Amino acid sequence: MKKSKILALILLAAFGISGCQKSPESSIVVNKDFDKLIDEAKKTGENSISVEDMTQYDTYQTTIQDESFGVTVNVDAKVDIPKTSQLSVLRVSQKAISQEFLDAVKEKLIGGETLYEGSMVNVRTKEKIEQEILETQAMLEDIQNRYQGEDLDTYQKEYQNLIERLQEEYAVAPGEITLENYPSDGLLHSAAQLYEKDPNNEYYSWAYDLNPNGEIFYGVSDADNSKYLSLYVQNNENYGNCLRFRNSRHGYEFVSYAYVGGSNLTGDYPKIWKAGEEMPDLSSYMDVDANLFKEYSDEAATISQEQAREIADAFLEEMGLTDFQYSEGGLYCEIPDIREGTEIGYRKIYILRYMRNIDNASVLYGASGKHSEGWSEESYVKKDWSDESIEFRINDDGIIGFDYNGPLEVLETVVENANLKTFDEIKGTFETMVIMTNADEEIKTTIDVDRVRLGYARISEADRFDTGLLVPVWVFEGRKSYSYKESSYDVILTINAIDGSVIDSELGY
Repeated sequence: MKKSKILALILLAAFGISGCQKSPESSIVVNKDFDKLIDEAKKTGENSISVEDMTQYDTYQTTIQDESFGVTVNVDAKVDIPKTSQLSVLRVSQKAISQEFLDAVKEKLIGGETLYEGSMVNVRTKEKIEQEILETQAMLEDIQNRYQGEDLDTYQKEYQNLIERLQEEYAVAPGEITLENYPSDGLLHSAAQLYEKDPNNEYYSWAYDLNPNGEIFYGVSDADNSKYLSLYVQNNENYGNCLRFRNSRHGYEFVSYAYVGGSNLTGDYPKIWKAGEEMPDLSSYMDVDANLFKEYSDEAATISQEQAREIADAFLEEMGLTDFQYSEGGLYCEIPDIREGTEIGYRKIYILRYMRNIDNASVLYGASGKHSEGWSEESYVKKDWSDESIEFRINDDGIIGFDYNGPLEVLETVVENANLKTFDEIKGTFETMVIMTNADEEIKTTIDVDRVRLGYARISEADRFDTGLLVPVWVFEGRKSYSYKESSYDVILTINAIDGSVIDSELGY
């Protein structure tokens, strides 16, 4: 019965609740057609509605329950509608980080500091490898007291093989690394060229594997002034483009990772939590005693959030990033990702997220995304296109973190002042689809929606990761709880405000 009911809901969604949709090809559960969407956005007449007609909505309250699907939805939400006369449709493409932009960031945030090849920070010296050998030998001795028989033989072989590999690595490893011998030229380079120049460099090998056709830059300071500066750039056709800067007093923060995305500010990520709240349980995330984490006394954040925003706004103005406006943020505690440092700890910082603003309406964080993975001939290919966002980390030292994630280039305005569906139509879509998209025969799900926002999200064609459209959307946000695990805060559903279709945050359309 449950499968029959799910099928009925799918058919209802496909043929009934999406307004002007007249065939399965235009349903809210299959790929969208950009041309049809644009035609819908251009419609005018008695039934057309603009964003100004939506201002009557302030709150949305309802309870939706389907016991057979095990889904309960409680909605008590503030409805955020931008103060704008119109929402449009714009064509966008991914934008690479340019050498000019990299140079400008270096001038503003690095100043006169000399940068060196960041890849050398990752080189494993004899001292590091010797320590791993000693630790592995200790574990090998320990298992003799914990296991016996075949299990003991298996573990002994594994640990002994590891020790032998480490000893081989130790034999050819450098005794020490002197950064001054590896000055950076400050330029973006092809990952392929760097790998070909030094194929034994583990960092270049990693970068080439994940970014064979793209560019990278990775520079660090020598930290002689007790400030560990790191600057990383990638232009990567599979994982996206980004720039990351960090300034720490306790070690180089890990910035050279391929995934492009913003920080989790909802309290569901153990390494970041709101200042004043209790440190989250780290046991399932890090094999370290939480009592060892002490607040860094030399990295204070006594300035106000207003002062932090003034610093961020001024920087954006200087960099010419005037299309971005403050979206969300606050004072947080963060455990920086320092893999080689002086001590384990956390610091208080302001994390401020800025999003692109169009006609006084924001692109909404968490509403855009695209992911695919699978086999292509003999290679397993993953591709991601994340939200565009800018994030600052600010304390009394000023900007100690700056991330530009997934830059976009606006190519053209396709439809100005798009025709929108009424919020009543959108509510109907939400109330049907929130059950269907969370239905499960085994798991009980409770969803508490506390925020509804109208703004922009990026959608893309099924087979395209380079171009898309920014379109008006309604985003329903809240906390989702399951019968088998604790709740998490996230975007519950994103609905296209033009045609009423549901946008899949992984498919990107």
